[in-house]
Amino acid sequence: NICRSPMAEFVMKDMVRRAGLDGEFQIASAATSSEELGNPVYPPARRKLWEHGIRCDGKTARRIRAADYEDYDLLIGMDEANMRNMARCFGGDPEGKLHLLLRFAGREDSVADPWYTGDFEATWQDVNEGCLALLNRLYPEVRLDFSGCRNREELYALMSERMLWQEDYGRNLDALYDILTGLPHYGRSFVIRLPDADSPVYDYAVRIADGFRAAGVPVTAE
Repeated sequence: NICRSPMAEFVMKDMVRRAGLDGEFQIASAATSSEELGNPVYPPARRKLWEHGIRCDGKTARRIRAADYEDYDLLIGMDEANMRNMARCFGGDPEGKLHLLLRFAGREDSVADPWYTGDFEATWQDVNEGCLALLNRLYPEVRLDFSGCRNREELYALMSERMLWQEDYGRNLDALYDILTGLPHYGRSFVIRLPDADSPVYDYAVRIADGFRAAGVPVTAE
């Protein structure tokens, strides 16, 4: 509970906060073994989070406990060893709460373990892919309220924030199409609230809605 799981904890917390859903979640992480209990997040893992503006101050490793099975709706493992250890601690999985993180992204492999490889970027990528897929499973619909936007920059800033775009994504219609058809983002379906018809960005907001449709993404404009 000093590398992968706290990275997943704080990435998920950041995602749900940015998506405006932090009030809907209780998110924590814990170890399935006792080697690092009480220790803080491993410095390279902490630095990787900081690179993306995510802080994990005050987090120290704790071990899972039997009561966690009742306290949480989902219990997410980074690898099969985690899954076995959780099932042993909880006496099985009678309610189907145990899941491998990357299975939400359609993968059967484990989150890369940087303790052995030193590759914290690979772990960051796996954690982001899994957490985003989990969020999309739980809350597939995203609302985009363009009614207060005054220019194109504000339209793209709102989409970037609500859809959890990576920092290097473009801010134009071609980039939007690429995001919707191939790059990871939050949202499987969308509701777009358009600006008033006399707004200087009304026509462009309509083009954005049309771009969602062209990419084959379900969207409702209102």
